[in-house]
Amino acid sequence: MANVNFVNATLRLKYVDGYDENNEPTFTTKSYRNINNTHSADDLLAVAYAIASLSSLSLAGIAKQETHDLS
Repeated sequence: MANVNFVNATLRLKYVDGYDENNEPTFTTKSYRNINNTHSADDLLAVAYAIASLSSLSLAGIAKQETHDLS
């Protein structure tokens, strides 16, 4: 049986940066690293909205990316 060990996580906020010549949105992403695994999804969502409220750009998405060690 494989062991799965949490290594770290990254919170990514995706913003609408502008629009191209075809009126399609262009995006920029800001990453916040070293998120530990004790935070719930609700906690991360609240933090992401608080951070996004400080930006003049529109929030387009929130993602959490986790890294695990397999042994």
